[in-house]
Amino acid sequence: MAKNITVIPAKKNISNAQESNQAVMKLRMAAYCRVSTDHEEQLLSYENQVRYYTNFINISLLYTMADIYADEGISATSTKKRVSFNRMIRDCREGKIDMIITKSISRFARNTLDCLNYVRELRELGVGVIFEKENINTLDAKGEVLLTILSSLAQDESRSISENSQWGIRRRYENGQFKMSTKRFLGYDTDENGKLVINREQAEIVERIYEEYLSGKTAEHIKRIFEKEGVKNWDGKAKWEASTIKSILKNEKYKGDAILQKTYTVDFLSKKRAKNKGNIQQYHIEENHDAIIDPLVWEAVQLEIVRRQDYVKEHGLKAYSNKLETNPFAGKIICGNCNKAFTRKGWKTGDAYRKIWQCQERYKVKGLQGCSNRHINEAVLKKALIMIWNLLVNNREELKKRWERFAEFGNPLQQYQAVQFADITKAEDHIEDFDTDFLLNTLDHITVFESGKLVVTFLDGTEMECEGE
Repeated sequence: MAKNITVIPAKKNISNAQESNQAVMKLRMAAYCRVSTDHEEQLLSYENQVRYYTNFINISLLYTMADIYADEGISATSTKKRVSFNRMIRDCREGKIDMIITKSISRFARNTLDCLNYVRELRELGVGVIFEKENINTLDAKGEVLLTILSSLAQDESRSISENSQWGIRRRYENGQFKMSTKRFLGYDTDENGKLVINREQAEIVERIYEEYLSGKTAEHIKRIFEKEGVKNWDGKAKWEASTIKSILKNEKYKGDAILQKTYTVDFLSKKRAKNKGNIQQYHIEENHDAIIDPLVWEAVQLEIVRRQDYVKEHGLKAYSNKLETNPFAGKIICGNCNKAFTRKGWKTGDAYRKIWQCQERYKVKGLQGCSNRHINEAVLKKALIMIWNLLVNNREELKKRWERFAEFGNPLQQYQAVQFADITKAEDHIEDFDTDFLLNTLDHITVFESGKLVVTFLDGTEMECEGE
């Protein structure tokens, strides 16, 4: 028996008056404009977009102005840094926008995932997006299929642009052509052609950093000295960071060279950058500009950096002598048994208080004795160092032959230290006491043996021994 089916038409829940108002009610339309660079021609395009959409919405019979959202000079590969774009999405979520119009998918987003996620979210909110160039309205049934295809093409276009840009940059690097900002670069300015020129006032600070480091101070120590003296950084403030001083000490540009492509873009979408550890080729340009630091001095600093790193590892230290102002022998007293560093302790005997040095391995495990080496009084160390230094001065003429040999045939650090010691011993007579600067500038370490023997090693490599108490 055939079924009798009657179609029941839908009932509208609005009155005729409301229906009439609905017919003439304009949709709240927002426009999104963006350019990806701050070049003059792009900024002109940006201004044209804003002007065009303002006029388009204002004269429309279908739409009323919600707002114009515009991001200037920001890439579309990620939406995270686009302030106006993110504000527009928030306004959509708050029900302030019915429709968005933009020039093309590439203006909206070149990241396929971002584009689709936002379009789908907006559609669920009842907000459509019109892409003029592609003639797509995301509220249409076919909109998402076309959008998926076209946004993928836009993402591939972004990848192609990124690769072409990198290719161009590398070709310029191969020809020694590059520009760099000196806004945060102490010691140099740039001329009208973008070439590095020395800032004489700042160059003196750079030279001092290298001198202080080779005189035994650490980056942290130099930072404290500069801040105490009010030495101004690149920004004109007497505020320093040890990391900044370390980067200055390692920067090859101070010796007149330039290494290009130290970092690279890992992913064109996220724009994430990483240090280039051989992942892609680099370009080393020698004598690219005037040097602030003599190349031999620069190389000496690099060797000193490595020497200190090796010293810390060898003797079980956490850092290389960062508290020498208050603890002048810190990290410089070494155990003759286990080769680890001694630590300073305060001992009180009756009313007497004395400072002693003890191997850090002696009681490393609580209640158990480790290294069997003896402790030693700080007064004995000072006395031994004064005696050994005076002995070195007495033998200056003999040692001078060794320094001259190193000055001619040694590596840059040996050359620097040889010249330094020849000058120090020429100027110094016998000493009865010493300060922290003297100790930093001369002493590498003192090795303490269980037998009571002490071996004093100076920074020039000279070793001399004596008996302790």
